[in-house]
Amino acid sequence: MTDVSVSKRAPSSWWRSPPMLALLITVLLLAAALAWPLLRWRLSPPAAVPAEQGLPWQVRADDGGGSTVFGLHLGTATLADVEQHWGQDLKVALISSQGQAPALEAYVESFQAAYVSGKLVLTLAADPDWCRRAWDRSPRGAVDAGRDAAVRRRELSAEDLDQARRLPIASLAFIPAARLDEATVVQRFGPPSERHTDSDGVLQLLYAARGVAVALPPAEGDAARAKSVIQYVPPRDFVRLLQAPLRAASAP
Repeated sequence: MTDVSVSKRAPSSWWRSPPMLALLITVLLLAAALAWPLLRWRLSPPAAVPAEQGLPWQVRADDGGGSTVFGLHLGTATLADVEQHWGQDLKVALISSQGQAPALEAYVESFQAAYVSGKLVLTLAADPDWCRRAWDRSPRGAVDAGRDAAVRRRELSAEDLDQARRLPIASLAFIPAARLDEATVVQRFGPPSERHTDSDGVLQLLYAARGVAVALPPAEGDAARAKSVIQYVPPRDFVRLLQAPLRAASAP
């Protein structure tokens, strides 16, 4: 009897089959592609998101006694420079309050300082005699009825407006839509160099080095309905325009 030996073939591993090998290769390639960006991020993290610019507390003083705020350099910027920034949103007018001599102002009613909204008012360094003559030459005027007195507003003639474009900015005032308190101001601007409280309870926080004064209305009383105001002047003019008048008003 002849012995017939039957050899049994060992079953091949499932992962060695061509379809599975192709799948494994694809998975390895995808893992390598995803691992490289992750490795690059860990070795070299992406740059931080730039901070917001043009905020009310971002005031940069310079060695020449000027300062820069809202992209304008106080001391050299003119009305023409302001027009380039805000164009048709900018209104220019002669303002007379309580029968006083008119002053030349420009304002943006709805002003956006990065994520802070409010109203921006610019006072121009115009000669008082020129303002009176321009007042008389004005083609049109208006009256805004206030609580205490009427505020008269007049437009400039075309020729006077051309002259006004060459005038420098004397000061800025930003009136935020949101109500401010002292803690918020100190957090943003830092500790003030001086504090003044007038007879109505309005608190003035002064920052002489940056040419800034912040007026905060009291929590109670008639003045409580007033708006917070942030004033900006060139630091070299701070004593004359802001500090001296406040000290004189608070003197006995």
